[in-house]
Amino acid sequence: MKKAARLCACLVALALLMGIAAYASEGDDPVLFTFNGRDVLQSEVIRLAAAYGQAQLISSDTAYDEAIDYMIVNQLVPEARAAELGLDQFTDEELAEINAEAADYYEQQLDAYVEGMGANLSNSEKESFREELRAYWNEMGTTVEAAQETHRFNRVKARLLETMNVEVTEAEIDRVFDEQAQKDEDFFADNILAYEYFTEYMQSDVWYVPEGYRSVLQILLYADEALTDAYEDAVSTGEGVEEAAQAILDSKQEATDAIYARLDAGEDFVDVMLDTTEDPGMDDARMESGYPVHEKSTVWGKEFAAGAFSEEMQQAGDVSKPFASKYGVHILYYLRDIPSGRVELDDRIRQSITAYITNQKRIEMLAEWAKDYDVIYNQEAIDALMTTSTQ
Repeated sequence: MKKAARLCACLVALALLMGIAAYASEGDDPVLFTFNGRDVLQSEVIRLAAAYGQAQLISSDTAYDEAIDYMIVNQLVPEARAAELGLDQFTDEELAEINAEAADYYEQQLDAYVEGMGANLSNSEKESFREELRAYWNEMGTTVEAAQETHRFNRVKARLLETMNVEVTEAEIDRVFDEQAQKDEDFFADNILAYEYFTEYMQSDVWYVPEGYRSVLQILLYADEALTDAYEDAVSTGEGVEEAAQAILDSKQEATDAIYARLDAGEDFVDVMLDTTEDPGMDDARMESGYPVHEKSTVWGKEFAAGAFSEEMQQAGDVSKPFASKYGVHILYYLRDIPSGRVELDDRIRQSITAYITNQKRIEMLAEWAKDYDVIYNQEAIDALMTTSTQ
């Protein structure tokens, strides 16, 4: 019964998705516009709008007017111009490579979707769900062949973009940097929670650092699961937290005593850390930069922030007392203070901005080229679709 229920739940979710997609194919499928003699149907616009919306290329997956504009500039114009320049031709070997890569990607997406929606299914149930999903995708036109066509188009467009030489000036780079850094300062200066969400969870490139951050290294000693579970239970209830924390510390007393003995004898913290830490995140990059911690930090846990700003941690080079968390025992090293304000406009950021400006200028060129092609809009059908999407 449980197996059937789990599979049923996934299929219900699949049915909901099918219901959304079916909206695209209900009733008539009118031509929404014609580009250079090619008719573009409503179903195609709806399908692409969903993809554009998910990728945040347009404001929403029902912004069909935006989807039409995006499709013309970013797909139809590049296809037409590339064909005129002969950039859409491939050898048999190149096509075989493209098709193989696209097929692999298609299967990977199937696997990822099944794992995401059917994480609690057995292997046999996952396989059944995978075949149901494949059948649904095929029915909706999301086939391996469609993936291969998309992959081929991406190669063609990449070829075209390489021919679109644009100039990026230092003044333009400085302007983009100043504008984005100011936006980051306005948004993150007094919002540590948001700053850590974007920098640590989303791995976004933020060009402003709020005041009050310091960098620390850590030795982490994992504790017995029963002890850490008891600690988490104590924290959730607010009862017996100190006792649970002490039990974790006691369980690692011998190891921590040995660590502090080495530090007291003058050994470098990094050398001791490399010998003893069980922190998988303390890789080469983290050893160089450390963990950025603020008194209001939440990303590393409240115990970690408290330890990083404890009374023992007054200046670079200081070492904290051992403290407990839901992971085990931590010993922190005050590496340095992190300068606040705008980050340095280094080569990495300069390259990122150059790529951004280059892309924007190429889009402007594509939009200008669009004027060279005949586009006939079926405004009545577009208006009807837009009206339906707002109901």
